[in-house]
This record gives sequence, C-alpha cells and structure tokens, in this order.
Amino acid sequence: KTERKILTPLINDKEFVDNLVQWADVVRQSFDQGAIDEIISTRRLVHIAKAYKIFGDRMKAIELCVNRFDTDTKMAFLDLYSKVDASVESPANTQNHLAQSNS
Repeated sequence: KTERKILTPLINDKEFVDNLVQWADVVRQSFDQGAIDEIISTRRLVHIAKAYKIFGDRMKAIELCVNRFDTDTKMAFLDLYSKVDASVESPANTQNHLAQSNS
C-alpha cells in the first residue's frame, strides 16, 4: 500500500504501478528464499517510475535502474518482471531473437 501511494503521483499508469509493486514483492520473496542475492528497494522503484516518465518504456526504465547489479542478478530481475507484466517481452526471448537474427 505504501509503495503504491508513493509511486502513483509519479506516473499516470496504474497498471505499471501495480506491476512494479507486485514485482518488488516477488523479488523480496525470492530473496527471502535465497533464490537471489539482492532486493528492489522503494527508492529504486521511485527511480524506475521517474525513468518511465522520461522514456515511456517500461523495460527500458527497469533496465536502466537495475544496471548497477551484476549481469546474472540484472537478468533475473528483468525475467521476473516479464513474468509479472504480460505486456513486455522476456529478456531471454529478446536475446534469443538477437542471436537468431545474427546467425
């Protein structure tokens, strides 16, 4: 609830706000279970919301704001988000498309 209240005034996309909050919860649960080594903080969600307001692209905003993490963690975060938000493509699928088009 608190994160929703913080993010809602920043962007006019209720669905994206809901997806971000749900994604952060999934990441935190994965952290608690030992599946990943990092979490998504409320501050990082705010940064993602601000980046989204600038670029208008959900995945680009998330990618830019998780760049500080190592490659494996970053890919895990992006993959988890793609499972929460059906409107974006999984980064694994994007890499597969790039690999196929380069061959």
